[in-house]
Amino acid sequence: MKYRYNIRKKAMKFIQKQNAEQQKRIFRAIYLLPLTGDIKKLSGTSQFRLRVGDYRILFDVVPETNELTLVDITDAGNRRQIYNDV
Repeated sequence: MKYRYNIRKKAMKFIQKQNAEQQKRIFRAIYLLPLTGDIKKLSGTSQFRLRVGDYRILFDVVPETNELTLVDITDAGNRRQIYNDV
């Protein structure tokens, strides 16, 4: 199965504010989605969260065709602040 990744503006802004090493860790974790990582489904929503150290990445997995799935990164942030917007 092939995956297409969409990182929304809000998430990208947060990632770009991090230092270069943190950005590498976050992008590496994102591009392994949805197969590996510390992933949990958020209760009451269709979203999942990925834990990367003290950071959280919120995402949806949307099947587009039988061969292609969209991984939509909706938000990224500090673990204390990320869940306030959900």
